[in-house]
Amino acid sequence: MLYIKPNAEKFIEQLIEKDRRIVGEHISRLESGWPPAGDLEKLYDCRYRLHVSRKYTLFIEHNGQDTTVLQIMTIEQAHKWYGRI
Repeated sequence: MLYIKPNAEKFIEQLIEKDRRIVGEHISRLESGWPPAGDLEKLYDCRYRLHVSRKYTLFIEHNGQDTTVLQIMTIEQAHKWYGRI
């Protein structure tokens, strides 16, 4: 099952249409099965990050059955945020 946190949904809503479509395609891949195609990196335990088009980063939690999109941000913001997750 795929879940998206409200703050991630809010971020998607603020994107321009083209970026919204691209991010949406990457999120759709999460529903198709694990692991998704793309630049996926395990951070720790069940937390991962997935780069989207060298512009955005999705922080994901996957516990075997369920996948949750925790946060979406620009790559620049993500580099500052890595230490806090």
